[in-house]
Order: sequence, then C-alpha cells, then structure tokens
Amino acid sequence: MTSPPSPALPTIIALARSGALDRARRLFDEAGLGSVTDEPATLSVRGRLLKDEARRAPAAERPRLWREAGDAYALAADLSGATYHLINAATLALLAGDRPMAEARAQQVLDKLEAGDTGPETPYYLGATRAEALLLLGRAAEAQAALEAACRLAPEAWEDHASTLRQFSLILETRGEDAGWLEPLQPPRSLHFAGHMGVVDTADLRERIDALLAVERIGFAWGALAGGADLIVAEAVLARGGELHLVLPASAAVFRADSAAPLGGDWATRFDAVLEQATSVWVVEPGRQATTMLHIRLAAEIAMGRAVMKAASLASEAVQLLLTDPQGAASATDLIGAHWRRGGRRQVRLDQPRPSGAGRRGRSLPEKPGAGVLAAMLAVTLDGEDGGGDDPASLGRIAAVLAGAARPLTTPVFAGGALHIAFADPAEAARAAGLINGGLGPDGPRIAGHYGVVQLADSPFGGPSVLVGPTTGVASDLLASTPAGAIHVTGSFAAALHGWTHLAGGECPHIGELSRAGEVISLYALTRAGPWTEIGSD
Repeated sequence: MTSPPSPALPTIIALARSGALDRARRLFDEAGLGSVTDEPATLSVRGRLLKDEARRAPAAERPRLWREAGDAYALAADLSGATYHLINAATLALLAGDRPMAEARAQQVLDKLEAGDTGPETPYYLGATRAEALLLLGRAAEAQAALEAACRLAPEAWEDHASTLRQFSLILETRGEDAGWLEPLQPPRSLHFAGHMGVVDTADLRERIDALLAVERIGFAWGALAGGADLIVAEAVLARGGELHLVLPASAAVFRADSAAPLGGDWATRFDAVLEQATSVWVVEPGRQATTMLHIRLAAEIAMGRAVMKAASLASEAVQLLLTDPQGAASATDLIGAHWRRGGRRQVRLDQPRPSGAGRRGRSLPEKPGAGVLAAMLAVTLDGEDGGGDDPASLGRIAAVLAGAARPLTTPVFAGGALHIAFADPAEAARAAGLINGGLGPDGPRIAGHYGVVQLADSPFGGPSVLVGPTTGVASDLLASTPAGAIHVTGSFAAALHGWTHLAGGECPHIGELSRAGEVISLYALTRAGPWTEIGSD
C-alpha cells in the first residue's frame, strides 16, 4: 500500500511551472520528500525536478542527474504500473549512459503494451510510446513505422507530435544515429510576413506567394495588415487554410484608417474581410489614436517572435517572407528583414514594385510619439513575497550584479516597494533579470518585465530622464502573482525576446493569464537556463 501524496506537491509543481525551479526544489527537500520511496506522484515530481536540474547543469554533471531522475521514475513505475513513468525511466537511463538499463526498461514497456496493461491513454500516446520503446531497443525501422501510424491517428495534434519528435531527436543523437527520417513527420512551418504598403497586386504575385506557401508547408502566419504586401500574403494564407495571427500597432479601426483606406480601391474592404477571418488579433497598444513607425516596429518584433515561438513549440522552423520594391528607398521593411537575419533564420524576398509618381497613394506616418522609445522594463521586489522591501544592502547587491549588465536607459528608481529598471531591448533586460535572480538566491526578489513604447522625457524637476506612459506600470502590476525567485514577463516581452535571442526549449514557458484594466495579459516565466545574450549583428 502506497502513502498518500504530500499536500505540498501542488505548490511545488506550480512553482516549477512558474519558473521558480530552485525554490521548488528547496521546498521539495524541506518537506522531506526526497526520502519518499513509496508514493508514485512524489517520485514523479522528484524525477521532473531532477530533469529540470539536469537541463541547466554543466555537461559533466548531467549523466548523474539523468540517472537519478530515471531511478525516481522507475520507482514510480514499480508502484503505479504506468507506462508514462516507465518510458521516462528508460529514456533517462540512455541519457545517463546506461544503454543496457534503457533497453531493459524499454522492453518492459513493450511487454505492458502487448498485454494491454496501460490504463486509460489516448491511441496517439500508446502508439508514440511503443515507437519510443522500439527506438531505445535499436529497432529504428519498426520505430519509424509505429510513429508514422501514431501520427495518422491524430493528424493535427501538432504539439503532441512536436514533443515526441524532440524526444526522438534526443534519443537518436545520444545513440549516434541519423534523425533524417523524422523530417517528413515535422509539423507545418511558421511564417512571419511583411512588406511595402501599396505594392502592385497581380495574379503573378499571388501565384508566387501561393507556390512559396506550398513548398514551405506553411501552416501558421504572423504579421500586420497594411494595404499592399501584408494583405496579399494574409489572403493567401487564409486561402490555403492556414492560421492567420495578426499583430497590429494600433486598434484595427485606427490601423485601417492609416494603412489601408488611404490606398483607395478595395484595400479597406479586403482589410475588413481578412480581419474577420483571422485566428487571433493582438493590438500592441489598444488605446492609441494614431499609428507611428515605432509602434509598427514593436508590432513587427512581437510578430517575428511569435512565429519563432510557435515553430519552437512544434519542433519546426520559422521562415520570413518579405515583399519589397526593388527600386524603393530604405524602409521599415528593410529594418524588419535585418532584425530577422540577425538570428540566422531563413528569409525569402519577393520583388514587387509599387506604383510610381501620381499612382502612389497612402499617407506618411509619424516616426514616434513625441520622445517615444522602445523599453524593456523590469520591476524588482527586494524581500520575497511580502513586497515593500527597502533594504539598502539588497539594493547594493543588485547594483553590484548589474555592473555586468548593459547600461539602463535611465537611472533605476525605487518606488512602491519595487526597483524599476529599463533597458533598450528584451535581451538586455532578460540578462539583467538573470543576474539579479542569480545574485540574490532562490528566495530573493520577485522580478517582472514588460516591453513596450514609453516616453523618455527630461525631468522638469532636474535629475535623470524619466519614463512616462501607460505601459510603465505593467511590470509592477505583475509582481503580485510572481513567486519569490521567479521572473515573469508579459507576452510582448516574451515574444520580442525570442526575436532578439536564441532560446532553448523550456526557457520561456507560458504559465497563464492576468487581467489588467480590462485587458488579458499572457504571462511567461524566464528560467535561469540562459545565458540571455543577443543574437549576432546583421
């Protein structure tokens, strides 16, 4: 007879999912759960925590941690009989360098599957588990056939497919075997699209776009909806049955008036039709009454990041499509393209001229709102979950660790129980957050972040410049739901960060939503797997 699960487990699991991995492990140990050997849920959580620790550990320490995690899952399997625990134990044994143990456990999984001793599981899970066991046994051809059959049972369960493919890639890499046969099973690719307003809409252009979407197997697309390039690509994505996700720099009504209606013709009507069919619409600053080029840049950074995030979640690839006027001067499209190329990601450019002279329409947009800048803002509490700390020693330690970070946009300010720091981009801010988190320990500060447009204005009272605007308080509003030792950021911060950096799996998971002033804000956790360094320059 097994013991009942500890009442501390839900809190520990929630902390781990929120990114507070060190605190979750400490709470696990303080509850005396490390010595539990007769309760499968506790053993499974122990295995999960050890896996998280292994991913963050130096390479030399990983085999020991993989082995301990696998042993925890194996004990859980002995008690529960669940194939989930046993297949995890098998794969972790392989990662730890114990191939005979991995194969023995994999054979036990196959035996359970053959006997129907699996419990209530989905057909896809059973097929994928069988394929994983066969792969661990070195029966690659049978594993391939089993995985292909499992995918046919759930043809659009892309997230499940992606999780399986990541696991199989790791197994094949560890075994030193070719992973090329996984390529046809990959989920569709993600696309970021952008281009010039008012390009000439021709049948030839639409055919070229449609051919590209087909060859690249595009299933998901992110971009804006300006008249011209954006709208033409968006229509093509919808025509092929793809998911269209719009990221707009201002409300749909404002952006329509600024970017589609001035072009004349049927652009505004087409804008309305595409907007109605979009899978999602994200407005970076809903209250804005005018579109600026700075907000277009922010929307593009978020859209690029969302495409990268989707591809990462599906173990697929993100590609960028730009429609450009070969005779045009340097433009926002060129800056967007350069930002994408910084990450070494694939980009396709299709040349398409815009009308010249009197045939060119549209309106010029202001560069930015007043003294507007893009800012990645952090709010940091100094005394754990109670907030309101004002310990000068803690402030001194933060100042010391930030000596290794980029220079903030302006002098950090302590107010309302939190330290407020702003950086020029999310990569700089994420690196600073990681330094603070690491420097003050797992029960140290709560850190929250947001990325948006603010006014960087001279203070009328003298002293350093100040940040002004409706987005400056977003990060501090997140602190109430952020546990000690965790770093939580908004969706705009997380998305843009994916465009500014290369993140490994699990370094920025989605953890929930928060309602703020009638707006639902997606929350993400930054783990300390880092390092938070910018991608190379173009």
